[in-house]
Amino acid sequence: MKALIDFFPIVLFFLSYKLTNDMFLATGVAMASTAVQMLLMKWKKIPIQIMHWMSLVLIVVLGSMSIYFHETIFLKWKFSVLEWTMGAAILIGQYVFNKNMLKILLGHELHLSDEAWKKFGLMWAGFFIFLGTLNIYIAYNFSDDVWFNFKLYGSLGLILVFAIVQEAWLSKQLPKDE
Repeated sequence: MKALIDFFPIVLFFLSYKLTNDMFLATGVAMASTAVQMLLMKWKKIPIQIMHWMSLVLIVVLGSMSIYFHETIFLKWKFSVLEWTMGAAILIGQYVFNKNMLKILLGHELHLSDEAWKKFGLMWAGFFIFLGTLNIYIAYNFSDDVWFNFKLYGSLGLILVFAIVQEAWLSKQLPKDE
């Protein structure tokens, strides 16, 4: 149920754009469905994480700016800001607070050395920063349709490939009995 609720705004955003080819309508749908997502999570007593709150604030602020100024670039920034925030959170956690965010999230499932956790965190931080930067590059240099298709297919494809590479790397880092 949580996965369905998590993807609810994304699916509605993509469907509304594909059906209408209207980025501003799709932005309004994304804003409304993200608010509904939060209400559903509260109603179903699903914990609302900081990323949900960030996503809500960013879609409302940047989505409103996109609609008000009739300029899609504000919406396109949302994705980069989220990616950069995740990358920065990993780096700040690791180097400022001496806490590995991925170890905190996944440490109960993965048993890695401290050095492996550090490398794992750096790889994901770098990937998030790369993805946010690539998003902005495409947003400023290509049409809305190209950007949209990149978000739908390209970024998801890159995440999948990166996750597979990470899985292969992790398999070499885990103790032999796991």
